[in-house]
Amino acid sequence: AVVSTQSTGIDFDNKIVNYETNSFCRKWAETIAFESDAFQVRQILEDHKVTANEDMNTFRRLLHLAEADHYAFFQGYEFIKLHENGKILFEMLTHESTVYSLDNLENLLDILQKFRLYKENQSGDHGR
Repeated sequence: AVVSTQSTGIDFDNKIVNYETNSFCRKWAETIAFESDAFQVRQILEDHKVTANEDMNTFRRLLHLAEADHYAFFQGYEFIKLHENGKILFEMLTHESTVYSLDNLENLLDILQKFRLYKENQSGDHGR
């Protein structure tokens, strides 16, 4: 399943830019698209921000547990694979591990990325 699509938008300098979006972003954007009350828009955005933070913390917790538990590692893989915002959560945690020099986390994310690519290639081979 494709989780992201290439889109065109306008940034704050009124330049046309390309960016990626996924179903998580489209869903929350649709909820505020026709809202005229600024307070409601802010509340909706805060709700989605809390949801995104909870998802990030869940993924972080699973990877922390994965240092000692292989099943937690697999759960982390499944969480990212099935989550509508998984690709972005993975990229954010990868960036965080690099910025804060979290070597254990960085190693786990590297292994997880290789496993994801392996599984994607394996599923692609079965379609032939």
